[in-house]
Amino acid sequence: MSLILDALRKMEQDRNSRRGAAHDLRPEVLRYRRAPAVERRFPLRWVSLGVVLLVAGLGAGYLVTGGLGARRHAAMPVSAAPVEQAPAAAAPATPVPVPQPAANLPAPAPVANSKAAPQPVRPPFAAGLKEVPGAASEAPGEARSVAPERPIPSVRRERPAPAASQAVQQTVPTGGGDITVSGIAWQDERNLRRAVLNGNLVGEGAQVAGARVVEIREDRVRLSRNGQVFDVLLSSAAR
Repeated sequence: MSLILDALRKMEQDRNSRRGAAHDLRPEVLRYRRAPAVERRFPLRWVSLGVVLLVAGLGAGYLVTGGLGARRHAAMPVSAAPVEQAPAAAAPATPVPVPQPAANLPAPAPVANSKAAPQPVRPPFAAGLKEVPGAASEAPGEARSVAPERPIPSVRRERPAPAASQAVQQTVPTGGGDITVSGIAWQDERNLRRAVLNGNLVGEGAQVAGARVVEIREDRVRLSRNGQVFDVLLSSAAR
């Protein structure tokens, strides 16, 4: 603050010297110095007021934090300290009995050999059945003689073939006198087999003289007519 006053004073002196005025600044400077003395009281008031407020805030904060800490300590359950159990008193030593020599006792009587052996447990018989008298008299260690059983001959029954299949598989030697087989081209695949019947090249399933070709074999042709099946040999009439 004094530096500012000195600077102002010098500026004023320079200004007056330049103007050439003989005005005396001493009374004004002295009066200017006395004025700050009165104004210095105000900053001290504000500083003291701030210090008071700061102390009050710190005290309030301490009280608040102290109250919260006390509540937390009160809320925490107090764990009971483990009680140390006093060591149990040593049990009095029991005197060990001294074995005494046994008195001369009479020897035990021998067990009679005539004691009956235990009978084996037999299963209970069903109601209405009689016990065989001879089975009870058998000794438990004896082996029973079992009569050899005769083997039962197994009878094998053959199922008769159905009559319908027999009628289909039955070969009728007659009935093909009007059909002649003059050639056969036999193949493994049935759809490629061919035969010459009555001068016509036909395959399986063809109709010749009212008869249907059922199967073409290597040396004969099987035909069917009116439900009858017959074979016609190669280069000959059906027998």
